[in-house]
Amino acid sequence: MNKFILKNHIIAGGLTHLNDKNIELREKQINDGLFIHTCNDYDNSLEVIKEASLKTKNKVKIISKVYYNYPNIYDRRFRSLLSQIHEQRSRLGFNPLKWDLQLCCYCTINQLVSRNAQNFFKLIKKEFGINKIYLEIYPVYNYSENKIQILNHFYEGEIMFGLIGYQNFRNRIFNDKQLIKYAQNSTQTIFIGILGKGKQNKLFPKNMDKDFIKKNIIYFLNNIKNNKLTKGITNFSSIEQYENFYDLFTNLQAEANIIFKDNESYSKIKDKIFYFQRYDQYGGCYSLKDYLLKPKLILSKIKNIIMGLFKARSFSNNYFG
Repeated sequence: MNKFILKNHIIAGGLTHLNDKNIELREKQINDGLFIHTCNDYDNSLEVIKEASLKTKNKVKIISKVYYNYPNIYDRRFRSLLSQIHEQRSRLGFNPLKWDLQLCCYCTINQLVSRNAQNFFKLIKKEFGINKIYLEIYPVYNYSENKIQILNHFYEGEIMFGLIGYQNFRNRIFNDKQLIKYAQNSTQTIFIGILGKGKQNKLFPKNMDKDFIKKNIIYFLNNIKNNKLTKGITNFSSIEQYENFYDLFTNLQAEANIIFKDNESYSKIKDKIFYFQRYDQYGGCYSLKDYLLKPKLILSKIKNIIMGLFKARSFSNNYFG
């Protein structure tokens, strides 16, 4: 294990405040070859990247978050994908060496192969060099592996589609069967929150001790072993924390060839894993059971669709832009 595997499997997030300490850390991560995770709504995340890259623009690699038909029509996220990308480009001041997208909120496969979508993907590849799209997934989205394969076949040679979602030792979007299929079909996957420390996690210990972090890293390394196309996003708040993670990540490489040799084996935790079964953090997609339990959701959904169509006239009801 060395920095080659670190830069190919770790994506650095966080660093939303513009200060010298964050700029220094971001510059180090850029020089180490890591992808950087960012978004228009992450405070000054884009400005930190801009300042950190003054001497290294030809090295910057980012994966940026954009929102498709955001469920809250009063939020600034409710706008076309293209306008969100243009804002990111404007705030950065340059096109990154590599630029991937994380597409959030439920977007059906039919919408992704529509004429508007085809024009959008051609445009962003030509103008920004973007040719990889990671669909943020929740079980209620029903992105089956077959559908992803159809999507990749449809855009073969133009755009690659992968999947991104919360995944660590205790909290998982993907189940074991799905991960096996992704590996067999060479589907690229990104795990969010690989250390299990984010607020998104539903199951985590009160004390984030080193043993818990170790279990999460070993779980992630085992997934890399099974699918070389696996990457993970995590945040670092200081250079010291970043370097400590590198040392631990490196030292645990041998343990990636085993399945948790500790007191909390997989058989003991398998019934305690949170799988986000009926969850969509954006509140745009619900399961049939949710609608039956809360009929008011149906009226809310209808209202949002109607109001959204009126407001989206500002960009010709083309959410791709």
